[in-house]
Amino acid sequence: MATEIVQAPTSADHAGDTAPLPAAARDAMRRLEAALVTPDAATVEKVRAVLGFPAGWKPSPHLGETATYLTVWSQVELNALFERVGGTVGTRQAERTASDGTTWSATEITLTVDVPGVGPVDIVTDIEDDPEHGYPTDLPVVVVARYQAASEHCRALAETADFDGCLAAQDEMAMCRCQLASAGRLDLLDAS
Repeated sequence: MATEIVQAPTSADHAGDTAPLPAAARDAMRRLEAALVTPDAATVEKVRAVLGFPAGWKPSPHLGETATYLTVWSQVELNALFERVGGTVGTRQAERTASDGTTWSATEITLTVDVPGVGPVDIVTDIEDDPEHGYPTDLPVVVVARYQAASEHCRALAETADFDGCLAAQDEMAMCRCQLASAGRLDLLDAS
């Protein structure tokens, strides 16, 4: 007795074999999808109120936002929020990809604000080094982020006994400290 092996059908073999979903089923799937990505209204309202956003504000899911992870356009906007509500500043290196597939490394600033009844909410943006085009680099949120990055870099260099590299990182930290002192905001280094 011979066994015949039959190839499994591919999707191309069945193109057109399925009917489109009825409108009611399609609408039900859209409602379900929206419910899965839309935070509850009470949480959004708590975040909106603490951050001082206008009435009717909601996170933008197409930007990857949730009620506890938000993006802002620039460091100017992030600094205004920081000055208004406070919070903790952090940085990280992030890889970005353009629509044409090219990638670059960006320094992302994260402002974390504790919202009562919600918990920590992260608001992020990338540092842009372009003061001539409206992206000042002497904003407190940027200076604190640079200070923290230089401090971490200095610690890493010290572990490898690269003391010359540590001097450059310490120079960056001193410059940041001077900028914050002249702005009367050395308190931000104590809080970071």
